[in-house]
Amino acid sequence: MVYISDSVNAENKIPELLRNIRGIILDFDGTLFDNSLIPFWVIAANPLDIIRVWRERLVRKRFTGRDFSTPEKYYRAFFAAMGTVCHRPADVMRNWYFHRYMPRMIRVLKKHYVPRPGVKEFFSRLESPACPWGLSANFPQIAVYSDYPFLRERFASLGITAGSRIRLYGPESFGAQKPAPRPFRRIAEDLGARPDEVLVIGDREETDGLGAFNAGMRFFCLKTGRQRYFRLDPYRRHPSTDEQQPGPSLLMYAGAWNELTELFTRYYRS
Repeated sequence: MVYISDSVNAENKIPELLRNIRGIILDFDGTLFDNSLIPFWVIAANPLDIIRVWRERLVRKRFTGRDFSTPEKYYRAFFAAMGTVCHRPADVMRNWYFHRYMPRMIRVLKKHYVPRPGVKEFFSRLESPACPWGLSANFPQIAVYSDYPFLRERFASLGITAGSRIRLYGPESFGAQKPAPRPFRRIAEDLGARPDEVLVIGDREETDGLGAFNAGMRFFCLKTGRQRYFRLDPYRRHPSTDEQQPGPSLLMYAGAWNELTELFTRYYRS
C-alpha cells in the first residue's frame, strides 16, 4: 500500500495516483458518509422487522461478487433467497424491500447521517461553472456505484446534490454485486475510459478494492479508522505474515478524504 503523501514526489509533478486518469468511480455507503450503526437505526425505526433486516443482510453477503448479467435475473434470485430464509413468497419480499425497507433506510439517512466533511463541497464544486479544478477541461468524469438501489434518493437524504455531471449506478444498473468486475468495466466504458485510466475510491478493500483489482483499475482506500483484515489480491491471503508471497497484487493508495480533495485541488486547479 502506498499512502497518498508518498505518491507525490514534487509539487510540479503529476502524482502517480492521478496520472492519466480519465474516470473516477466513487463508492457511496461508508465512503461519502460514515455508515456505522445503520442496521441499528433501521431496526430502531421498526423493531418488528428485526428478523427480516438481519436476514436481508445475511442474503446480501451470500450474493457478494455474484453477477447475474441482468437486473431482473439478479432480483429474481435475490428475492427468491430472501423468501426462502424469511419463509415468505418472493414477491412479498420484493414488495417489502422496495416499498418499506429502502424508504425506511432513506428516512434513517436523512435523520441520523451527514456527509463526510468536504463531500458536499466536493460535489458542489464539480457542478459549479467556475469549478476551480477546471472540470470542463480536464477533470475526470465521475460515477458513483453502490450495491443498494435508490441512489439518487439516498444522495438527496444526505443533502448532497448529484447533478447532471455525475453518473449513478446501482444493482438495478447491472444485476450484480461488488466486487464483480463487469459493472466496473461497464462504468469505465460509459466514462469513455480504459480500465487502467480509472481510479476507484472506496472504504472497503474486499468489495471496492477487489472490484478495482479484478477490473484492472487503480484503487484509493479511504482511511476511516475502521480496521479491516483483508489482503487485496486474488488469493485472498490474510495479511498476518511478513513473508513475500508470489502472485499479482494491486497498487493501492490510502488516505483521508481531505488529503484526496487537497490533491485534486492542487493538480486540477485552473
